[in-house]
Amino acid sequence: MNKKIVQAIIGPILFFLLAVLPPLPFVTQASQQVKAPFTNAPQVALGGLIWVATWWIFEVAPLGLTGLLAAALFSFLGFVSWGDSLKSFTDPIIWVFMGGFVLAKAFQVSGLDRRIALWIANLYKGQNPMIAALFVAGLPVFFLTMTGSITASTSVVYPIVLSFLALTRASDRYSEATLLLLGEAATAGAMLFLISTPPNLIAKQVIESNVPGLTLTFFDWFIVGTVQAVIGLLIVWIIVFAVLGVKKEHSLEKLQEIVVQERAKLPPMSIREKIVLGVFLFALFLWLIPGLLNIAANLDPNLQTLAKTASSLLPEAVPAVLAILLLGLIKVQGRPLLTFKEISEGIDWNVVFLFGGGLAMGKALDSSGFSSWIGLIVTNSSIQLNTYTLSIIGGVLGFLITFPASNTASAIVAAPLIAKIAKAAGVNPVAPVITTALACSISSAIPSTTPPMAIIYGSGKVNIKNMFKAGFLADVTRLPILVQLFLSLKGL
Repeated sequence: MNKKIVQAIIGPILFFLLAVLPPLPFVTQASQQVKAPFTNAPQVALGGLIWVATWWIFEVAPLGLTGLLAAALFSFLGFVSWGDSLKSFTDPIIWVFMGGFVLAKAFQVSGLDRRIALWIANLYKGQNPMIAALFVAGLPVFFLTMTGSITASTSVVYPIVLSFLALTRASDRYSEATLLLLGEAATAGAMLFLISTPPNLIAKQVIESNVPGLTLTFFDWFIVGTVQAVIGLLIVWIIVFAVLGVKKEHSLEKLQEIVVQERAKLPPMSIREKIVLGVFLFALFLWLIPGLLNIAANLDPNLQTLAKTASSLLPEAVPAVLAILLLGLIKVQGRPLLTFKEISEGIDWNVVFLFGGGLAMGKALDSSGFSSWIGLIVTNSSIQLNTYTLSIIGGVLGFLITFPASNTASAIVAAPLIAKIAKAAGVNPVAPVITTALACSISSAIPSTTPPMAIIYGSGKVNIKNMFKAGFLADVTRLPILVQLFLSLKGL
């Protein structure tokens, strides 16, 4: 049988098998707990997850269409209403994606990406390809995650990296490694701040709703997240270049010569570039201000009202929406910074549909009783439940669900589940929930796991097999370090 046909039918076959099999252990109880539409709903949901996951992994259809399949499948099954399912495609996080894509398009159209690429490339004076890639791709996106969005950060750095690779006439292998480092570094940066990626905020909400009187502050997160982020960056940097075999023969011997020549050709910074940069800095400021005010409020209680107001008025989608508006409305010499056609072309709709489907699936997995089913399996096992074992379970669960369901959807499913299990076992849920949320940001082996990986895959320069090899090795290296180091740092 044709390989592509096998890849296409294996998911649906497993789905139908799970649908017709008698209820597996604890499935009936889990279904009753959430009042699911039918008795074996949790295992049917598992079948649906496997179907979607296999189609994403084998690329049976465009990733975005498979995301739409997830929403349609779980809506037809009755696990989530069509209204709630389709709302996932307009979720506020989707607007952050679109804002990042549009900013990246503005960088490209104005030529600002080329100027910044040359400036960053000039920071490193050597010829070592690994270090050059770190300065051009790894460090910029890593630090930009402080804006509050790994997606927007990747979207901004992405065109700069492409310009750098074009300028240095990089080999296909080196280009692939550098782009993989961009995506992987963004996943590492996701752990830096509480606002760096949605799973962090989901953890905060789950903890504060399950532990009355406890507030998880930005400073609390920074103590743990920063260590994990830096370790993660170093791990992915080394592993990506080791797996892809970028060695000395890829040395960028003419890097500085090319950079000097190309910088000399650049005209003075245009008014268009300055305004695009201004819009970006404005959006960056708005992304940062709620977090900074929250930090200040922890030091001065008098600022708490102001911090809450800022958080309410400036959720992370607002700067993205304002950036799109400004780039479309501001005209320079009679032409908008971006025409509406350029705005629509700049948005990667494949990623939008992919992530919307992941969010819809996250809702369905919870409402079908799938989350409760996993909880019953864990609580009825022979495993002694304590902070350490629950952190391992939560970390592994969040990590695995992220492969088919995106980091946000994974956190939506796994974090509340681990909190419920911890409370039932009489265990403080703080460490397990945070470990779970952090683990949701580790997965990076396939495009569906997190937006940065989908963005770099869209370049056409990254082979999905190499992405899987490098990403999976980095993931399984980072996961045990995450669990052990986090517990050591928190003294739990």
